[in-house]
Amino acid sequence: MGPTTKSLSVTGGTTFERLIDSYHEQARGLIKGGIDLFLLETSQDMRNVKAAFIGIEKASKEMNVKLPLMISGTIEPMGTTLAGQNIEAFYLSLEHMKPLVVGLNCATGPEFMRDHIRSLSELATTYVSCYPNAGLPDEDGHYHESPDSLAKKLIAFAEKGWLNVIGGCCGTTPEHIRVMVKATNGLQPRTFKREHGHAVSGIEPLIYDDSMRPLFVGERTNVIGSRKFKQLIADGKYEEASEIARAQVKRGAHVIDICLADPDRDELEDMEKFLSFVINKVKVPLMIDSTDEKVIEKALTYSQGKAIINSINLEDGEERFEAVVPIIKKYGASVVVGTIDEVGMAVTAERKLEVAKRSYDLLVNQYGLQPEDIIFDPLVFPVGTGDEQYIGSANATVEGIRLIKEALPRCLTILGVSNVSFGLPPVGREVLNAVYLYHCTQAGLDYAIVNTEKLERYASISDEEKQMSTQLLFQTTDENLANFTAFYRGKKAEKKVEHSNLSLDERLALYIVEGTKDGLIKDLDLALEKFDDPLDIINGPLMDGMDEVGRLFNNNELIVAEVLQSAEVMKASVAYLEPKMEKKADDNGKGKILLATVKGDVHDIGKT
Repeated sequence: MGPTTKSLSVTGGTTFERLIDSYHEQARGLIKGGIDLFLLETSQDMRNVKAAFIGIEKASKEMNVKLPLMISGTIEPMGTTLAGQNIEAFYLSLEHMKPLVVGLNCATGPEFMRDHIRSLSELATTYVSCYPNAGLPDEDGHYHESPDSLAKKLIAFAEKGWLNVIGGCCGTTPEHIRVMVKATNGLQPRTFKREHGHAVSGIEPLIYDDSMRPLFVGERTNVIGSRKFKQLIADGKYEEASEIARAQVKRGAHVIDICLADPDRDELEDMEKFLSFVINKVKVPLMIDSTDEKVIEKALTYSQGKAIINSINLEDGEERFEAVVPIIKKYGASVVVGTIDEVGMAVTAERKLEVAKRSYDLLVNQYGLQPEDIIFDPLVFPVGTGDEQYIGSANATVEGIRLIKEALPRCLTILGVSNVSFGLPPVGREVLNAVYLYHCTQAGLDYAIVNTEKLERYASISDEEKQMSTQLLFQTTDENLANFTAFYRGKKAEKKVEHSNLSLDERLALYIVEGTKDGLIKDLDLALEKFDDPLDIINGPLMDGMDEVGRLFNNNELIVAEVLQSAEVMKASVAYLEPKMEKKADDNGKGKILLATVKGDVHDIGKT
């Protein structure tokens, strides 16, 4: 079963529902014809593959058969599918289909498949296949990989332990296959793990690692939380609204939360129109934030990747679980689970753990979800409203995170951090959010829903403000609330350190530490007048800034996303200074340095 002549993500020309019907009809005919296995091959667009899977499942159910499924994608010379996914994102997006075999076929021949097959072999929890073309055809349509040469290249993959199934695509003949069979005789097939850690995807994969905590979920594409976004949607300016998502990603969001639940508008219609732009603007995974199952399901037809559903809980018993879990299994998704049950929202740490354990037991043991696909929201309540029932709740949430992570280590946690500062002065909110995020991260928080464009750096906050925030969070009293509010009332956002009071060298270092380029170029020009050699600026004040970034990171006062922002400032500084470096007469050109890292290693973050 091929990819059809349409690609939902690239060419359009059809709908998700029409594709389901087409594959459904084809699957029925194939089942009647007596097939042994379904093979979705030369797959170029995961939205098409998802439609095919639903069509096959529908036909199989109607005809009361269950046949194995094999899925084979095609990676273009630029390193992705035609619709833009790399091999990891491609695999994560189809894992819920439980295929017997996943692999690659067609393309330009085996050479360009090497890295992709290796990556797939490392990630996949099922069998891996590879059946390439016999190279690329020449102008006369002749393929130049002989049976021996093609077999030799495939055997190299098999000897590495990357493959379970091999074969040939365009240009291969029975002789090619005969040589492969003979050459693989006695080789051990690939062995693999049956599970992996938490991972989601958009066009790009997000494979979770503890060192990445906390992952940021951009919160501004939400009609409930952003007046600007709500107005753009109300005015029908969907493309302009989608730029807010792009801005959140640019400032460090790993996931984008999308909520169109305006009671005065048609949520389903808005979601479709907005997503048609967003999927072309951002590559990160999407978080579909809705309480309407129809909206959730429609949204998932637009996502190539493995999205996150936000959220379900036990407020009405198992009603939401029963409604949403089938959608998760149909399209593939992770899910946020709130610590809410029939009694109400869990406030104490012990209640949060109790509700989380009950939800886990139901979702894993009764509904069959993987623990790695569950993200618990232990809930955070405002500390600045004076509401007595929430006194101590900020600390209870921190402890709740710790307890859930200890009891359910394969699951993740998430918080809408800004809820803690609701009702407080705007500048104070940003500071309080940053301090609270720091403490939650120390407790084990994995995802933080934040406004990445306004996120304060914990390391840049003064000791006085840290202390004031900590007192309000963890020793909430009327006096502490009054002191905090009075300090920030009417205060406008400003730099934590007044740059004009610093020396030029101190200012240059501070740009790196704060991860900001505001005023950088002007000060670099001043530095060029002061220093004899532009290289001295890099090796001097700029490297002093990087040293401080390293110290703060080691002390857990900076997170990975903030370190990357500092690196971007350093990169911009070097790019500006480099053309101004004079070549000496005896200089034979720049020296060269080669830095290498294993693909997927933590040091690879931000490079690919």
